[in-house]
Amino acid sequence: MSDKKRRLKLVVVGAVVLALVVAIGIGARKGKVQLTSSNNKDLIELRVPTYKTCASTAWVVADKKGFLEKEGLKIVYTGELVASQVLPSVLNENNDVGTAQPNMLAIAKAGGAQVTAVARQQIEPPANVDPVFRHMRFYASPTSGIKSIDDLKNYKLGQKIKTDGTANSCNQFLFNTLLDKAGVARERFEWVTFTNDIAVIQSTSQGILDVAQIHPPYYKSAEDAGLVLIADSTDTALGESAGASMYYFRDDFIKNNPEVIKKFIRAMVAAQKWSNEHPAEALSLTADWIKVPVTGVHYFATTSEIKEEDLIPWIKDLENSGALKPGQIKPADLITRAFEKVAL
Repeated sequence: MSDKKRRLKLVVVGAVVLALVVAIGIGARKGKVQLTSSNNKDLIELRVPTYKTCASTAWVVADKKGFLEKEGLKIVYTGELVASQVLPSVLNENNDVGTAQPNMLAIAKAGGAQVTAVARQQIEPPANVDPVFRHMRFYASPTSGIKSIDDLKNYKLGQKIKTDGTANSCNQFLFNTLLDKAGVARERFEWVTFTNDIAVIQSTSQGILDVAQIHPPYYKSAEDAGLVLIADSTDTALGESAGASMYYFRDDFIKNNPEVIKKFIRAMVAAQKWSNEHPAEALSLTADWIKVPVTGVHYFATTSEIKEEDLIPWIKDLENSGALKPGQIKPADLITRAFEKVAL
């Protein structure tokens, strides 16, 4: 069994992305994909951030239920990263694949990042699916008096309202959509970055944050802390687009390893279908992985095809906020259709 050598590559991207790369100091690594051995089977290694967040379930199911091994693949976890570090780690070849919402990927592409989405991961579930599988929930401390998004209109007038999230994330897009619907000014909010939702819940309970933006599988933790549910992602009225996320790879990786990409997509979509169909066991696997009680996980796409209409609201929001110029990035710029029929 031999390792294929990685070729050193300099990735040039926009100033924002480049600054992130330098800041986290992730060095480039060589080669394409590697072979490893497991139970006398040659498996192709894919390096992945150690997701211990809402993004965990699909990876854990694909790994623990054998969907990746069936396709001849093996995940190599490289360590936990905050959301803003994942893209630089993929660009610098410390990781091979990441997941992203459409707005983050659009900003990256606008900055020159050579990455492309290959398949869907999460979507917002239909209304008839248990609400614990919705993409996000928004909570407040019971001592704040906030019981709905509308209550934020007159809350802490003249002061900044603190919430968690990073620029061009699902937190920002979905929360801003709810604020716009309620007529609450976006500029009244201060955004604070956290590494995980447990820290967000604790900070909200302590009064450091005013509004907690929480993903599954941490809804139970928020409820156990006594936080008050004030809205969820379905309230945005965006349909399945409210939960949109995608798997992406570097463009050179896609070009050099198309068969690996196909194997990966088949494995992940199979895991996503299984998770939707076996929610109790998916919950259990996720809880074992992240070491906290779980009552809900994300709802997943059951085909690989990325729907351009699901990307439009995310891009339009970036245009409305001035992060992108109108027409600067189109949905087709973010995705490849080379693999859309791999898992239908």
